[in-house]
Amino acid sequence: MVSNRRRGSVTFWAWTASIVAHLIVLTAFGGIKLSGAKAQGRRQLTPTAKVRRVKKLIQAAPIIPKPKVKQTSVEHFARSTDRFVPTTRIFGAVKPVSQNPVEWASSQSGVSAVSINLRHRIEFFGSSTEQRKVCYLVDCSGSMMGVFGRVRKKLKESIASLQPDQYFYIIFFGGERLFEFGDGRLIRATQKAKSAAYDFIDSIRPAGQTNALAAFERAVQIRDGRERSPSIVYFLTDGFELATEDEQRFSQKVANLQRRFAPTTRINTIGFWPQGGDRELLEVIAKQSGGESVFVADGDS
Repeated sequence: MVSNRRRGSVTFWAWTASIVAHLIVLTAFGGIKLSGAKAQGRRQLTPTAKVRRVKKLIQAAPIIPKPKVKQTSVEHFARSTDRFVPTTRIFGAVKPVSQNPVEWASSQSGVSAVSINLRHRIEFFGSSTEQRKVCYLVDCSGSMMGVFGRVRKKLKESIASLQPDQYFYIIFFGGERLFEFGDGRLIRATQKAKSAAYDFIDSIRPAGQTNALAAFERAVQIRDGRERSPSIVYFLTDGFELATEDEQRFSQKVANLQRRFAPTTRINTIGFWPQGGDRELLEVIAKQSGGESVFVADGDS
């Protein structure tokens, strides 16, 4: 009887332990399955894409949005071309008062009238020209001694007024010799050339007799870089020291030289107190070349 109770008690606890163990195992499995289901549920919430799709998206060129054009500014420009726009509005300046171009240039800041070459005139003892290429042919014989200081001064002033796009040449004649500033080519009137010319002029001393014909022969053979003769020859002297019968032949020789070597060159003559025959000869030389004559007396510039 006691033995049967013990056996029943053991069996009871054995079953109880077995049931508890099964419950624990079932609970554990249930928890694992539930957590796995939740994790799978979370993964399904995140959208995925196929590898090919992602690759195509990466390789595709980025799309740049087209810039927007302000249509209003284009329309405004189109309208503005349909009507006249005054120059004062374009340049923002007031129309200058009508005046001489040189005077207007002088009034502007930083601009001088000398720098504006508007048909600049060359002047020598009152004889003027608008030509650009000039040859000064100056008597330096002994008879010029009393006026030579004045000649130097006027010659320097004339050369100083030359513009950089003008050309000059200097020939002094006296004592059966020629004294030239240059080597047969017209010289551009740069500041350096002008300074050298002033020194050359100061170095000349009057002496000897007048030999004008040789001087004319040299003057008409002077050329520029394009083999063209001077436009103007300024011929200055106080007389020729010629006999009356030689004056006509002298003028004819000068005319022949001018027509042969420099047909387009004009000769402007300048005479210091010329006597009757010399005055007429200077007038003839100038006239037959289309030039002019100027005669200088005491007190004249």
